[in-house]
Amino acid sequence: MKIEVFSDMVCPWCYIGKRRLSIALEQAGVEPELVWRAFQLDPSYPSGVTWTLSEAHIKRYGINAEEDRRRQKLVTDLAAEVGLEYRLDRAIMANTADAHRIVKHGHAYGKGTETAEALMRAYAIEGRDIGDLATLDEIAAELGLPPLEPGAYRDEVTADLILASRYGIAGVPTLVVDEKYILVSPEIQDLTRFLRKHSG
Repeated sequence: MKIEVFSDMVCPWCYIGKRRLSIALEQAGVEPELVWRAFQLDPSYPSGVTWTLSEAHIKRYGINAEEDRRRQKLVTDLAAEVGLEYRLDRAIMANTADAHRIVKHGHAYGKGTETAEALMRAYAIEGRDIGDLATLDEIAAELGLPPLEPGAYRDEVTADLILASRYGIAGVPTLVVDEKYILVSPEIQDLTRFLRKHSG
């Protein structure tokens, strides 16, 4: 079984989806090939702008403070249900083009899943700026990866974005199983039965 995971590191729902996927795989006793695919919720987000998530919601996306608090509480409560202690009050919104290159870098060294996890944790829990190349280099070093070469994996990230469009993916997290079953965020809540049915 091959599972392509389309996600964005600044999507707090994606970290929850990743944890739900891990739980379902363990419950189903399935060890698939996991491929982390790039998807950018806001590919035009300006590099070098270090707004908090709340600031980005208000200044860029037109969400008022009350709605921002409601959304953050909702996703933080859901994260807690799968053992994640979100601190979205200190999350720094970022353009994730380079973060996706780091995931590809990790995959090249057999650490794609660990790299995706580290970046999601850095954003949603640790309050680190994953749009900053120096921060990404630090995370790579923490994972035992060599420094990312300038421009490395850009073609692979672009190919993922094209593939997402070909699959018709408009939001994340989205799973594509064996290149034919497409599961969007709500369906990721109950994966175990699906995995057991389709793993053999």
